[in-house]
Amino acid sequence: MAVKTRRQNCREQHAQASPADRERSSRVSPAHGGSGGGGKAPGRRPGREAKPASCNSAQLHKNRLLSVPASIRHHLGLSLPACIRIGITLALAAVAGILHWYHVSNLFENDRHFSHLSTLEKEMAFRTEMGLYYSYFKTIIEAPSFLNGLSSIMNDRLTEYPLVINTLKRFNLYPEVVLASWYRVYTSTMDFFGIATKMCWSVNRGEGLNPVESCEGLGDPAYFYVTFVFILNGIMLSLFFLYGTYLSGSRLGGIVTVLCFFFNHGESTRVMWTPPLRESFSYPFLVLQLLLLTHILRSPNPGKGAFVALGVSNVFFMLPWQFAQFVLLTQIASLFASYIMGYLAAAKLQTLLLTHMISLLACFVLMFGNAMLLTSFYASSLVSIWGIIALRHDIAKYCKPGIVTWVTEGLGWLISTVILKGLTSVVLGATDDAHISSLIKSKFTSYKDFDTMMYTCAAEFDFIEKETPLRYMKTLLLPVNLLIFAAIASSTIKDVWTYLRWTKTEPPKANQQDRPAQFANGELVYHILQLIAFTVLAVLIMRLKLFLTPHMCIMASLICSRQVGNHKIKLKCSHLMTGIQVINCTLFKIS
Repeated sequence: MAVKTRRQNCREQHAQASPADRERSSRVSPAHGGSGGGGKAPGRRPGREAKPASCNSAQLHKNRLLSVPASIRHHLGLSLPACIRIGITLALAAVAGILHWYHVSNLFENDRHFSHLSTLEKEMAFRTEMGLYYSYFKTIIEAPSFLNGLSSIMNDRLTEYPLVINTLKRFNLYPEVVLASWYRVYTSTMDFFGIATKMCWSVNRGEGLNPVESCEGLGDPAYFYVTFVFILNGIMLSLFFLYGTYLSGSRLGGIVTVLCFFFNHGESTRVMWTPPLRESFSYPFLVLQLLLLTHILRSPNPGKGAFVALGVSNVFFMLPWQFAQFVLLTQIASLFASYIMGYLAAAKLQTLLLTHMISLLACFVLMFGNAMLLTSFYASSLVSIWGIIALRHDIAKYCKPGIVTWVTEGLGWLISTVILKGLTSVVLGATDDAHISSLIKSKFTSYKDFDTMMYTCAAEFDFIEKETPLRYMKTLLLPVNLLIFAAIASSTIKDVWTYLRWTKTEPPKANQQDRPAQFANGELVYHILQLIAFTVLAVLIMRLKLFLTPHMCIMASLICSRQVGNHKIKLKCSHLMTGIQVINCTLFKIS
């Protein structure tokens, strides 16, 4: 307030001084008069200009501060309304992430009463393989130093006694390593400043039972562990909002995505029941990867930074989870199908393949030469597709453009991928993923062995349950996806049919065989193909509906897009769907 008063006084003095100066200048003294004298200006006093100068400097400093946001906007090439729109979008994304973090934290607390459990009981709450993963986190934080703990899990003698194994390589324990390092840094820093990191109290269990000590706060190892898992998945829903907004071109599309995710929450994630599972750490990076891939497919000339970011997100997705390679296999297959139909240029697909190859090699190095990565169908598919694109000119010489070329390239990819997979497995002697192939084989045949019988005992590895589509119907997720699928599929069939008719009358010239993208909206076709792939995986293994349901939520955002059908009709449909979902949620809460 003092600064503001001082500035007002300066302005008043400056305003009062100016008329006086003008009055004195009109009454010129004969002594100072003269048309061309070199004397001082009439009526000027020494030091009179000092106060206006200080006010001008203060105003100039204020203008410089106000010009900083303007210079940032100018550097980014954004107008003020564009910056406001981006700010609103980021604020809504943050709200969605915070709500999801709060929601999953409360669900976990209500299910386990985690804050009232003793340290031993918290550890026992991590059942099955979850307890195994958490034990390595505990090993690192209880070791004399971080390097000692890391060495202990890399030379483990307990898990498969008497063998000594590298559990970091065997069980994809990078999340535990990172969290353990953060925990050690956090606790040591707080101890240095004398700040309490947890609050403990005695919990009375009732008559005949001894009270137990229960601690809550980031200083408690189990509490620290699950808190960061929930924060990561909160960020995931923020990415979902940005993904839906970008894909549909409307913030309403992002809101629809978030609503669909919340109303199908039990079908979309298991993080509130099983925080330490690998998918809890890995899947958020798949959402980021899909968002970056959508940007690359939509942009005519994406920069190198987009491909670098895509590669980094690939690494973060693959490192925590062995199954990530199968998801990326479906992505590569969908991109290759988009290329075959003319929705993706050969040059862009080659750049994407190169990015995936570099990411795969980086993971191979970080996983201490895990041969399962190089012997996967994902790695074989990358090499086979690269070879088919490199031979596209030779294929065009012997095959007519159109269906014949498409079938040839498709069969070539399938056969070469299987052959390469078999050869690399024999050469490198890797059999770690044999149980996955056996599980898929048991779905189509009567084949059974010990591993497949163990897996199929659990419901999540069986075929998808019949109740799942009914739940999709109740939340309108399935009807909206069918509507969008029909709209995009009809447009795609029309484009392909027109192209086939054109190639019959005007075959491409020899210098036009570099296979540029023939049609627009290639990212929409890719998302439809990816939806089909996720549907197949979910039908075969119910656990994998955790990929299908979120992708359906993303596809639901297209109900607000101008790229699919009539925008006015879609806008009305989106308002109707949003209203019905809110009513549905309200009735569910009341019941």
